Amino acid sequence: MKPNNGLAVLLVAVTLTFLLLSPVFAQGDIALPAKVPAFNQAYRGPNGYWGDCGMGTGGCQDSIDSDGCLITAFAMVLDYYNVSFSIPRESSCTDTTRTGMDPGILNDWLKTHGGYGKCGSDTGSCCLEWTHLPPQISITQYVNHSKHGLDSTAEWTIDRSLAQGYPVISGVHWGSHCHGSTTQTEDCHWVVITGKRGATYTIIDPYNRDKTDPSGVRTTLDHGTFGSYTIDRYVVVAGIVPSLRLSNLHLSLSFSPSGTVKSGVTQVRSLKITGVEPNTPVLLYVRVIDPHGNASYAYYRSQPDTNLHYTQEKHSFYPSPRSFSNGTLVLNKSTTAGEDAGTWTWEVWAEDPASPGTPRGYEIAAYTIGSSKTQAASGIAIALTLAIFIAGIIYVSILIRSGT
Repeated sequence: MKPNNGLAVLLVAVTLTFLLLSPVFAQGDIALPAKVPAFNQAYRGPNGYWGDCGMGTGGCQDSIDSDGCLITAFAMVLDYYNVSFSIPRESSCTDTTRTGMDPGILNDWLKTHGGYGKCGSDTGSCCLEWTHLPPQISITQYVNHSKHGLDSTAEWTIDRSLAQGYPVISGVHWGSHCHGSTTQTEDCHWVVITGKRGATYTIIDPYNRDKTDPSGVRTTLDHGTFGSYTIDRYVVVAGIVPSLRLSNLHLSLSFSPSGTVKSGVTQVRSLKITGVEPNTPVLLYVRVIDPHGNASYAYYRSQPDTNLHYTQEKHSFYPSPRSFSNGTLVLNKSTTAGEDAGTWTWEVWAEDPASPGTPRGYEIAAYTIGSSKTQAASGIAIALTLAIFIAGIIYVSILIRSGT
């Protein structure tokens, strides 16, 4: 009896499929290697930021509070991947320069980088342009073809992506149609899928009804802010997966004296380090921007070296990776003599030697060297004040003597 070639091929295919799927099914609960930051699209701080910031361009009437769930979800994932932007004052909703990542910063960045396009009959350009997202990430879009729950392909794709360290942004619905007067029935809201717990998925819901809380709601797919969610479209967002070792690292840069200082004073530049694991080597970087906008990397040539050197090429602060303890480290102690008047900005961050190129714990701080004219004017003002005070004393003394 000859073997059935078709049956043999089928058995081989089933076996290979089982081998491919078994790592996913065997792992049970799935968690990303680092915590995804949670943002609330409706957050309104003391100045209304960022919830009431307008979205889009060309007269778009949308705001982050009412329509910003998708960009808020992307802000969370970008922050997970340690993507940071600097928004100049003239492009910022707050009318101030801002650095880092949150829904407001991403919204400002999208406005100036072609990130919004036309959608339907809406006034202006209000819809996210998927092809104009920040270059640090790449996306792949899929559709769940099951109206209730997940089809097998969607479940496998989401599980595999999470196991690789990639968050998934998903459009969801929770009823027969989206809220309000719209006839839309899918992608009513967008959430970030961060893991799998039993038969459901852990998510961050970007809508938190407490508008004083900047954080989104950490919950599960079946307990979203608006109800039990069903996945419609879903987007795998790939990037450089964060290192778990440095995911909790926080750096805080300080100067003493700080603020506006005189030229020639001795200044201590210190770095407070928290969240670092013991015996974890890191590459530390310090970039200094002078009052003219020129950026240079500060570094020591050797371990006992006490003099800072500068180069425009990227260079680690110390000659080799170092392990740090939680606490305060003095980076440098030197005089400000010879530094130009104006604002000096210091940026500091760490990188994992095993996967360099991804900043961890980014921090920025600045101080200002007062100009000689300002210092001279200040000295004159002090001298005049002192002269007036002495003259007043003399005048009062004369009056007293005249009265006696």
